[in-house]
Amino acid sequence: MAGATMSDRSSSLRDYFVDAPIGVLLFACITTLFSAMSEATPLRVAVAANFKSTLITLTETYVDQEIDIIAGSTGMLYSQIRNGAPFDIFLAADSLHPRLLEQANLAVPGSRFTYAIGQLVFWVPTHKETVSQTMFLAFDAAIAVANPKLAPYGQAAMVLINKFKPEHKALLYGNNVNQTFQFVDSGNVAAGFISLAQVKDRSPATSWWLVPMSEYPLLEQQAIVLKNHHPGAADFAVFLQSELTRRRITDAGYLTSVVP
Repeated sequence: MAGATMSDRSSSLRDYFVDAPIGVLLFACITTLFSAMSEATPLRVAVAANFKSTLITLTETYVDQEIDIIAGSTGMLYSQIRNGAPFDIFLAADSLHPRLLEQANLAVPGSRFTYAIGQLVFWVPTHKETVSQTMFLAFDAAIAVANPKLAPYGQAAMVLINKFKPEHKALLYGNNVNQTFQFVDSGNVAAGFISLAQVKDRSPATSWWLVPMSEYPLLEQQAIVLKNHHPGAADFAVFLQSELTRRRITDAGYLTSVVP
């Protein structure tokens, strides 16, 4: 109001709070409080170990919400969720475990989606010649593999080993594919089966054999929003499915779709 004095404005503000219904004021206070709490409370994302580094890179550009990343084998994280772990979104290394959570009514119906298709490699960083299928077939030393009881990448590796080298018993199991990577990277084991994304930008292409996807079960990595989730979970799921994010996931060493 033109020409209003400071006293007039103070009186108007005082009159509003006096006249406003208590319910309206209470709703406004609660809304503000919950908004502030949502921004202050991190979004807890449980992610399969193979995708951890990629997710860290992706979240560097996600400024809408603080993110806590909890990584592990898909089977271990699934078990924790079944036992009440307070996660908001689950990014698995397969489609089975998200589907089981959906069936158990522990996730939001219809929120499941494929965020990546994994690619398996046989990695031998110290080998002086190009690593190939022929080299894998002749390899007789220990091979590091993620625990097939917990990790889909370990299951895929064992399908390959059982098909082509069923007599090979020198296997060292990591709790997840990150630990499997560490076994090889540290030099404790000469070779291992891991995700392409783990070596794509840090090891020469000659040091791994990209296993044809026809040789192992499809590593369709699905995500799902869990029950009692953080208010920001749905927005983060949309972010993961955006065209820009999908391009960045592809650049990291994954596929985002499979041509029939």
